[in-house]
Amino acid sequence: MKLAQISAWLDRELELSKFDDVSNNGLQIAREGDDVKVVAFAVDGSVASVNAAAAAGAQLLVVHHGISWGGGIRRLTDGAYNVVKAAMDVNLALYGVHLPLDASKKYGNNWEIARFLKLTNVRPAFNYHGNVIGVIGTSTRNATVTLGTQTIKQSKNQTIGICSGGAGDFGAEAKLLGCDLYVTGEASWGDVIAAENVGANMVCCGHYETETFGVKALSKALARSHKIKTKFIDRI
Repeated sequence: MKLAQISAWLDRELELSKFDDVSNNGLQIAREGDDVKVVAFAVDGSVASVNAAAAAGAQLLVVHHGISWGGGIRRLTDGAYNVVKAAMDVNLALYGVHLPLDASKKYGNNWEIARFLKLTNVRPAFNYHGNVIGVIGTSTRNATVTLGTQTIKQSKNQTIGICSGGAGDFGAEAKLLGCDLYVTGEASWGDVIAAENVGANMVCCGHYETETFGVKALSKALARSHKIKTKFIDRI
């Protein structure tokens, strides 16, 4: 397949144009040649992910946390230089997608976690700078499940809010929206206290762990739709 075809498919499927994101979503590092036979997926655009993708024979690495934010890369020094050099040394393209991969109903971290928890009546919630990226749903069961670094106890008919990554600042809002439980990745101490002050039940399951769901779902979808080999690169 051609890199341009895959990049265009990702742009469309994740509806990049609908999001006002600090991440410069889309293709962030090009490569010599346009042929792609293997696509690797990872949470972070790091030197380790680039090296693992190259070892897997990939020509393209798709990540949730890319390397270009805001005004872009202003200086190729330190960590930014190391990632770009590592990618260019192995002729690996890099595609980054941030908020769209949190919010996507098809492949997003939060909708995927809702499916993992077997929630029903799932609807969008939690507005981050004009982008609604999380979800709220209803538990269908009494169950104890492991999600990332934590064990979660679900009760039937419980209302559960979800926002992956560092979204602890929605803990208090989740309580006000009627959530019996709020699931996120991590929270600052101030967020923890704010949630406690309104009686919110917030569980932090790990920033990284809650953001593996989207890249895994996207990896499977690309493999199905384009009959191309994909591989998820885990940190562990």
